[in-house]
Amino acid sequence: MSSDFVIIVICVIGFAVLIGRLVKLMLDIAERKRLEAQMTGAEELLARAAKADESGFTPAFIRGIMRARRAELIRKGLPDALDMIANSLTAGLTLPQALLRNLEHFPPGVGEEFARVIYDTRLGYSVAAAFVNLSERLPTSDIRMIATASEIGVAHGGNLADSYHMLSKLLRDNMAFESELKAMTTEGRMQALVMSILPFAMMIILGAVNPQFIVPMVTTVAGWGTICVLLLMQGLAYLWIRVIVDIKV
Repeated sequence: MSSDFVIIVICVIGFAVLIGRLVKLMLDIAERKRLEAQMTGAEELLARAAKADESGFTPAFIRGIMRARRAELIRKGLPDALDMIANSLTAGLTLPQALLRNLEHFPPGVGEEFARVIYDTRLGYSVAAAFVNLSERLPTSDIRMIATASEIGVAHGGNLADSYHMLSKLLRDNMAFESELKAMTTEGRMQALVMSILPFAMMIILGAVNPQFIVPMVTTVAGWGTICVLLLMQGLAYLWIRVIVDIKV
């Protein structure tokens, strides 16, 4: 009796770990597809080339996740970087001089991209063209706004420092709103997690109270079929709830 109960508990724990792995994999794939759907232009070409490169040591979807995380890191550092550039422009520096002066003080990721902007200008590109190249490397809405403001400010004049200050405030407001929205949907995500764990917790409790009640689930074909259907439905329910609480802004 005791050995059967131990086997049942091990099987239940193994299935719980398996469903957790499967759900995590499905979430990673869904997040990658959502981020790839936002990519256009040169970023799409890079993603296709990465998928076509089967000889690479890193799978394509992992490279996509790493690229998305780096883009998010750059996005979080853009407001501070824009304020630094705007302050230098207010002091009388040109845009390339402002970039070079603050290069070592930019947040991680942002400094690398602005260093490439400076490098493009030294290769003969205009400042506007260098920012266009930046928007092609990172085709997000935030970078496009910065590239457009820089291109217009350099080509047609205007107070570029004020434009950068306004963009910085806009980006901070957007990120604050997204954080508030994420906090408001935390309850829904927690419900998805609890509902996914509850059936397996009930199986463990029933196995502790009456092991013979659980034995048919791991010793018969019908029992294994029930477990497979349970795993499938729990995974779909978890993903469906995450889709509901994943509000696009």
